[in-house]
Amino acid sequence: MSKILTPERSENGVRERTCGTAFFGLAILLGALLLIGGCAKPPPKASPLPQRYTFWPEPPDLPHIQYLVSYNTSDDIAAEKSDAGLRSLIFGKERPDSVPITKPYGVAIWNGRIYVTDVRGVGVMVLDVKKHQARIMGATGAGEISKAVDICVGPDGTKYVADPNRGAVMVYDAEERFVRSIKIPDCVPVGVAATASELYVCDFKLFNVRVIDLASGKQIRTIGMQGGDDGQFVRPLGVCLDPSGNIVVTDLIRCRVQKFSPQGQLLLAWGEQGNRPGNFDKPKHLKVASDGICYVVDAAFNNVQMFDEQGGVMMFFGSAGTHPGAMNLPAGIAVSDADVESFAPFIHPAFEAERIIVVTNQFGPTRVSVYAMGHLRAGKTLDDIAPGRVQGETALSPSATQPVLAPIAPSSASQPATEPSTNP
Repeated sequence: MSKILTPERSENGVRERTCGTAFFGLAILLGALLLIGGCAKPPPKASPLPQRYTFWPEPPDLPHIQYLVSYNTSDDIAAEKSDAGLRSLIFGKERPDSVPITKPYGVAIWNGRIYVTDVRGVGVMVLDVKKHQARIMGATGAGEISKAVDICVGPDGTKYVADPNRGAVMVYDAEERFVRSIKIPDCVPVGVAATASELYVCDFKLFNVRVIDLASGKQIRTIGMQGGDDGQFVRPLGVCLDPSGNIVVTDLIRCRVQKFSPQGQLLLAWGEQGNRPGNFDKPKHLKVASDGICYVVDAAFNNVQMFDEQGGVMMFFGSAGTHPGAMNLPAGIAVSDADVESFAPFIHPAFEAERIIVVTNQFGPTRVSVYAMGHLRAGKTLDDIAPGRVQGETALSPSATQPVLAPIAPSSASQPATEPSTNP
């Protein structure tokens, strides 16, 4: 069951009052309205577009990624109620406790909701962008999560949460109600992906991908094994599905991405440790979008690289720093073509957004950051986005010890962040 963090006040008991009492109460309400109208400030309007914009890549290349907004606590998603002053005067101050997003890891987006696994928090934080509401899934009861590290959403809206402390995947329906726990013997689940019939689980202990039949909850096969060759893993971490149903996996230690058929046949492998385009240092989670573009998070480079269907590097976005859209030890990523309208107020008027991308950062002031992928609108040029655009802070001074992904994918001149060795 989900715990609501922005509850609405109950009006139980009001309808049971007598007509005289109701009339007297109405008079008080009308008086309060007049008092507020005469001396209180009007409710705040929706936040205007930010004054600074970050796009990737930098000029003279045309922009394809725009940073939109970040969330750090449950308060960041809540909308200001238009009658807040009146309600406060009559009922007293109503303010739910703010819940911070402490150390987010995995993330999913579905139906206007961002689901964030917080390895130092309780359950899964749900940021409901459409309802401007935050809540916790899996906080109490039979579906209580011990430690959430990754989450995916199945085709029917079912949520699957990897819980390494339980050695299980916790399952919740489309309305975030607990359904069951899938216990996987001798497994440390750290990454999850699902079809309508099968669940794919990265096992950090036995160095493979477990394939679970969702009807029975039993393991039916494995993909890969321990080893340093292609088709094998040292530390498989992130797993997702491409539009053809193939399984794509990141290997944290080998700095490699591998693609397998649903039956487990190796189809493609790319990447190695290094600081050139297409190289990795600490690859974490990944997602493949509807058009086949593969987005891979790198915690050391503080960016997300984008690859085509053959593993060819296209560009990247993100960088260390303090500018809008900067990353700090990123880990999780989610993509959605269906949630663009939910973030329309943050999209630059000259930018045509086609996809929403959500990235989690384990440290820094932007724990859950939202970006849009797209292009300039017809008839618009770089001059239309120049006012307020962040310049230079995302550029990289080439160095033998830093990622060099220029010219189409600028990074940061800052040193890569150091990650605690105990993290998956």
